[in-house]
Amino acid sequence: MAVPLLGEVLLLTRRSPHLPTHAGQVSFPGGVVEPGEDPVAAALREAAEEVGLEGVEPLGFLSPTLSPQGFLVQPVVVFRPDLPPLAPNPHEVAEVLLAPLLELLRVEPWSEVRLGRQVWHFPWRGVDIWGVTGNILKEFLEVWRGAHGDSAGGSL
Repeated sequence: MAVPLLGEVLLLTRRSPHLPTHAGQVSFPGGVVEPGEDPVAAALREAAEEVGLEGVEPLGFLSPTLSPQGFLVQPVVVFRPDLPPLAPNPHEVAEVLLAPLLELLRVEPWSEVRLGRQVWHFPWRGVDIWGVTGNILKEFLEVWRGAHGDSAGGSL
């Protein structure tokens, strides 16, 4: 799963309502690692397939997390200094959501326990970023704050 940071914006998607799993939910681009791929290659391929995102630089990994369906998700943080033209694949993506990092840093998340797991929710512009995506976002923002201080009130 790619966690794309484009300048000062995180790229998320709203999944197509026609997908068999997690239809309509907000997520980062991602999917299954195919034979011969490592998590970075899979994240880059999925970002290109889902939204046409290319020319990104892998920065590192966040903690692997197990989804309730039993998938091990390895988030790969990727960076591009600008916002390129995007081409969402309508079979997979209903909408591209560009979330300014400063806005996400100001969101007051809340959590609940589902199926014995803590699940984080980030209410942002009328969208609930939750589940595995919310948990990944929580860790990303914690890492960001650890590296940059609490920059929610100032510039990046």
